[in-house]
Amino acid sequence: GEVKFADLLELPHGLKGFFDYEQAISFAKKEGKPLFIDFTGHGCVNCRKMEQYVWSDPKVLSRLEEDYVVVALYVDEKTSLPEQEWYTSEFDGKVKKTIGKQNFDFQITRFNGNAQPYYILLDNNEQPLMKPVSYDPSVENFVKFLDEGKEEFDRRKEKLSALN
Repeated sequence: GEVKFADLLELPHGLKGFFDYEQAISFAKKEGKPLFIDFTGHGCVNCRKMEQYVWSDPKVLSRLEEDYVVVALYVDEKTSLPEQEWYTSEFDGKVKKTIGKQNFDFQITRFNGNAQPYYILLDNNEQPLMKPVSYDPSVENFVKFLDEGKEEFDRRKEKLSALN
């Protein structure tokens, strides 16, 4: 189907992915892959540095393309959502009307983080696979993060299939 907000946003390096959490997690479950969440922002200098120097590395890029479903959640996207999608945050009691405000609220309430970049790996039960990571310009550390997340995902998947 159509990727929500693909007319507004894009991923770097020709990566295919999503910009809406619900759409991304649904696809990840269907594909049987872990979810890579990138909390990012248009005005985030360190996000661009990570994309330029770390994500561009073939070892990182191939893992993101092959092993994960990628979702970029922009916390500063000012596009208003239809009124039926607005909600009042349990965190600060304010009505969240834009893509960015909802993504930032989701980052704070669900993952207790408020900095960007902020990277989270989830299994198909929406549980974290690893401790989240933030800005770290080391390609080796990022590859390790992705590899260990994938290994943990595979372990959980094996455990589940052994139970069935």
